[in-house]
Amino acid sequence: MLELLQSISYWHWVILALVLLGGEALGAAGFLLGISLSALLVAGAMALGLVQAWQFQFLLFALLSVIASVVVWKLFRKQNEADEAGAINDRAGQLVGRKFTLQQDLESGEGRAQIGDTFWKVDTDEALQQGCRVEVFARDGMTLKIRKIA
Repeated sequence: MLELLQSISYWHWVILALVLLGGEALGAAGFLLGISLSALLVAGAMALGLVQAWQFQFLLFALLSVIASVVVWKLFRKQNEADEAGAINDRAGQLVGRKFTLQQDLESGEGRAQIGDTFWKVDTDEALQQGCRVEVFARDGMTLKIRKIA
């Protein structure tokens, strides 16, 4: 076993990096990118002659894996926060800012309104009459907050 560990070359690390990238391509959701990058960095360090002993190779690989995984995680997190696709499953949130005409009276300030092909529970501070233009300005769960617009 010791001879096997001592015979590790930089090609082994390159192959490990490619295997990890293949695993990433199968759907690891970014978890293997940092580890794959660290395997490539260890291969580069070995090719340059900076690291030779197998103990230091594995230590460097472990250390770089943690650092690279955190860096990749932070990059993806920042990208996901800036992505507008996060609201794709938030149907009520997508309606904020939408304007429409009421099809029925809202006497008590609450009721139902049809937007598109769906009836939504709506809430307003004032009684509104059928035919007036309203705007969705907020939501509370699946209840839309509307107000009259001029």
